Amino acid sequence: GSSRLPTGTPAMVSVYLYVPNIIGYVRIALNLVALYFAISDYRASLACYFVSALLDAADGYAARALNQSSLFGAVLDMVTDRTATASLCVVLAHLYPGYLAHFSALITLDIFSHWAHVYASALQLASTHKSSSNWIVRLYYHKPVLFCVCAGNELFYMSLYLRAFVQGPVVATVRVPFGAEDVELSAVTMAMLLCAPVFAFKQMTNVLQMLIAFDKINAIDLERTRQKGA
Repeated sequence: GSSRLPTGTPAMVSVYLYVPNIIGYVRIALNLVALYFAISDYRASLACYFVSALLDAADGYAARALNQSSLFGAVLDMVTDRTATASLCVVLAHLYPGYLAHFSALITLDIFSHWAHVYASALQLASTHKSSSNWIVRLYYHKPVLFCVCAGNELFYMSLYLRAFVQGPVVATVRVPFGAEDVELSAVTMAMLLCAPVFAFKQMTNVLQMLIAFDKINAIDLERTRQKGA
């Protein structure tokens, strides 16, 4: 066959060089570096992961500001988010081996929820996957809420990761009744506890999003079966 590129290919290839997509490539590189140093150098690992998380907000802003939104960029962003979270959960499972099943469940839920949601949106030819008939999921995808929830979720994971290496100064003491020993809370533990409700909301939203998406896919399957039988 001919090795010549078909008409229109240069324009398609140029999507790879969109600024938000270049930011996506940088995020992937940072996540790989973070994973490489995850056990040997927690400072370098945490710094790379944190910068990658910040760039997650920057790529969306760049896409809107430069009018460089693309399907490729949407896929790149979602897959980068999912693999970053999964990689961190793998590291956390290593640091907290007693919670291996819990972190495995979080990875499974995260992938199932987002993939099913995007797939259901595509089947329904929705203009965006950031919408839902459910008010909780719809609230989650409201931009200010989405930013705060994603930031709180990432900070929870990062605090949990940091806690395995350093505690930081004691910032509060919890009085325990009935003569039991008081509990001292370090700065890292306090940060983790403050972000825990946001983390819980994110997981609840993931469950709702997954169930709604499965219902939509099931409804499409039933409709296709009905049409075949007609």
